[in-house]
Amino acid sequence: MIMARRVALNGVWLDELDDRIVISGIEPGAGEESIQAVDAAAGYGQRITGRHRSTMDIIVKFRMLENGRSDTGLAERSRLLEAVNVWAQAGGILTVNYKPNRRAAVVLAEAPGEDSLWDFSKEFVLVFRAYAVPYWEDETANTATFGGNTASGSRSISVEGSARTVCDVELENTSGMTINSCTVKVGGNTMSFSSLGLGGGETLVIDHQDGLVRIRIRRGGSYRSAMAARSGANDMLVAPGTISCTYSADRACRMTVIWRSRYL
Repeated sequence: MIMARRVALNGVWLDELDDRIVISGIEPGAGEESIQAVDAAAGYGQRITGRHRSTMDIIVKFRMLENGRSDTGLAERSRLLEAVNVWAQAGGILTVNYKPNRRAAVVLAEAPGEDSLWDFSKEFVLVFRAYAVPYWEDETANTATFGGNTASGSRSISVEGSARTVCDVELENTSGMTINSCTVKVGGNTMSFSSLGLGGGETLVIDHQDGLVRIRIRRGGSYRSAMAARSGANDMLVAPGTISCTYSADRACRMTVIWRSRYL
C-alpha cells in the first residue's frame, strides 16, 4: 500500500484544515548550489574544493475535491484556498510523514492565486524554500555530555547524514571558582578563550542562529556576550562521520555537544 503524502507546518497538517484538501505530490525543487574549484595540474581541468548549498525547495501539490458535492461553488473554494495560504504563509518548521525525525526550516516562496479557482480539476502548487538551513535535518537534536570533575576531557560523537552540520557546545563550570582560560575542539574546529570570567555554576554557550555563531555566558535564564574573549574558529561546522570533541580549562567543567545531522 502506498503511504498517503502528508505535510505539516509547525505541527499543523495541511490535510487537517479540511477533508476536501487532498495532497497529490510532495517533491524537491531545483534549489541552488555552488561549487568551489581551483585549477589542477595541466590536462586535469579543475579540482573541486567544496560545495555550498544556499537554498532548498520543497514543492507541495494539492487539489480541492468536492466529495460529490457540486454545490460547493467558487465562494467555498475561495475560502479553502485562503485557509491554505494563511497556513502556508506562516512558514516555520516543515515536516512530512514519510521522513521520520526530519525537519526543514522554510518560508513560503510561491502560493496559488484565485485565478485558478475556475478550474475545478486544478492542481494547486505551494513552494517552500529553506534558506537558513537548506537541508533536511534531525527533528530531535542529538547530545553528548562528558567531564564534570576534571579540567580536561574528550569524547567521540557519530554524526550521521550526508551534509556538513553545525555543533553547538555548552561548557559548564563545575568547579565553583572562576574559569578564565579554556579551549574547546570539535572536529577540526578549535576555539580558545582568555579573560573569560566564567563564574562557578555558569555555562559558556557556543551556538548558531541564522547561520551565525553566538558565544555567550549563561547564568540561570540570563546571558551576556563572550565574543570578545574568543580566538580561533568562526563556527563548529563538521562533516558526517566520527568526530572528536575535547575541552581543557584551568578548572573543572563539563562539556555538552549538541547537533542535528543534515541530509541532502
